[in-house]
Amino acid sequence: MNWEQIKTLLILSFLILNIYLFIQFLDKKEREDIGVLEQEQSTIEEQLVTESITYNELPDEENEETYISVQQKKFTNKMLESIDVEKKQTPFLLNEYFLLSKFDEKLKIEEDIKIEELEEFFTELVFAPGEYSFWHWNEQLNAIIFFQKQMDRTIYFNQNGMVLLFLNSNNELMYYTQTMLGEAEPLSEKRDLIKPLQAIETLYKRNELNQGDHITSVKIGFHSRVPYEGGVHVFAPIWKVNVNNNKDYFVNAIEGTVFSTTEEQFLLEAIEATLERMEGFTDKDGELQLIEEDLEERIENIHRSE
Repeated sequence: MNWEQIKTLLILSFLILNIYLFIQFLDKKEREDIGVLEQEQSTIEEQLVTESITYNELPDEENEETYISVQQKKFTNKMLESIDVEKKQTPFLLNEYFLLSKFDEKLKIEEDIKIEELEEFFTELVFAPGEYSFWHWNEQLNAIIFFQKQMDRTIYFNQNGMVLLFLNSNNELMYYTQTMLGEAEPLSEKRDLIKPLQAIETLYKRNELNQGDHITSVKIGFHSRVPYEGGVHVFAPIWKVNVNNNKDYFVNAIEGTVFSTTEEQFLLEAIEATLERMEGFTDKDGELQLIEEDLEERIENIHRSE
């Protein structure tokens, strides 16, 4: 066998090998594509079952909503006169949008108080209490959070529509801060919102849900869409998805985007904003000075625990 024959034989051998490898590659790719297709064709319910991710009963009503714009509400002395006089307090308008009020006598709140009892107690404390709903008792800062509602839906984590009740180490209510938003105006025609299950699917596809997680609740509400300018706030309808009765996610119910908020960071920013408003504001009895020192100490305690 001469060299030309050997060379030809080698070329044919490599050609046959390449054809074989190419066929093997196509076969493997076809199997992978079928697997991906089967996964895509499986429903979100089936995928959640596979991952042992469970959820409670979801809201089933049809929901339509739009983005809303809201102006900041101004406080007046006349408005403050409507606060229940039984809980004697000394209010300070740090500016026309921000109220800080100190109780003349500390009010005890039991640690095991039920939410319904706390909400009833709240109605005797602040201006327009029916505009707000209970959110959480933050133990690190020992502050009770009430968020404002619009159109019977909670506006989550917005400093310009909330009440913060501050307690001492004996769970005695010392003072509170309050901000308020005005009437909401729609920015466009109402649109169909994504379903609650679609909100869960969005979190699942973003790897925000882990095997064995339990979706505690899914509720409709509003959340800031863009930073406010000139006192005007824009809010998006959202699905608030609570996971394991611990972490909350907010899914834009129109665009499907996801965001989460850390409560401690939100409260720290709110307290720092309060301290900025207190700068240069004096009172003859020095009560604000004591509140300022208390707020600064709460911030320091949080930083020390980090």
